[in-house]
Amino acid sequence: MTINELPGEWLAHADLRQALKDSWEPRTTLLSPFDPLIGDRERTEALFGFRFKLEIYFPADKREYGYYVMPILDGDRLIGRIDPVLDRKQKILRLNAVYAEADTPTDTAERVATAIGDLASWLGAVSVELPDEMPPVWGRVARLLS
Repeated sequence: MTINELPGEWLAHADLRQALKDSWEPRTTLLSPFDPLIGDRERTEALFGFRFKLEIYFPADKREYGYYVMPILDGDRLIGRIDPVLDRKQKILRLNAVYAEADTPTDTAERVATAIGDLASWLGAVSVELPDEMPPVWGRVARLLS
């Protein structure tokens, strides 16, 4: 199997490949920094052109994106990342920062807002606070979350 003419051997079980062809539907979700899809950082960069590193163990002033950054998967593309923190006492999901990749499609704001809302709901948050600055492509996310 070849993938986008990338070097190396890429394996997938034949049944899985057929099942994906028959039933795969794209969705937008936030990935844990420990998700197997991005676990192999070199493979992630080769497949998606998305450079990711776990910054939990970096001193704050050495972090590029944040403490617990979650990549945003939209269908089969990694289109951005968020740096969330949950205020458990106030039940507020605060996004310290939101980043979009340079080639993020302009029609993704609603899907990204839904993914953020799903995370907030799963965590038991009653509200979401966005950072002061949002990527222009996602300027509508605040309205969509309210």
